[in-house]
Amino acid sequence: MTNLYACVAYPEKEDEYLTFDSVKFHEKMGYTIIGTFHRCAFKFNKCYHMVWLEKILTQTDTTPLPVIPFSKLDKALINKIVLE
Repeated sequence: MTNLYACVAYPEKEDEYLTFDSVKFHEKMGYTIIGTFHRCAFKFNKCYHMVWLEKILTQTDTTPLPVIPFSKLDKALINKIVLE
C-alpha cells in the first residue's frame, strides 16, 4: 500500500489566526482525518490541536522492494534527476 500523510494545526473553533481551511483543502484532495493530537501545538500564544490526515494512493499487497541506502545510490543517476 502507498499512502500520503499530512499533519496540520487544527483549532477547536476558528479564530483570527487559524481556520479549518487547511483540513478542508486536504479533504478535497482525497485525505481523511485519521487521528487528533489534542492541544499539542503552540503558536500565536495559543494552544491548538494537530490532526493527521491520510490519503491512500494504492492498495496492493505486494512486498515492497528493499530500501537502498543513500550511500549506495548511483551518483550519476542522482545528479541527472536533480538537474532535470
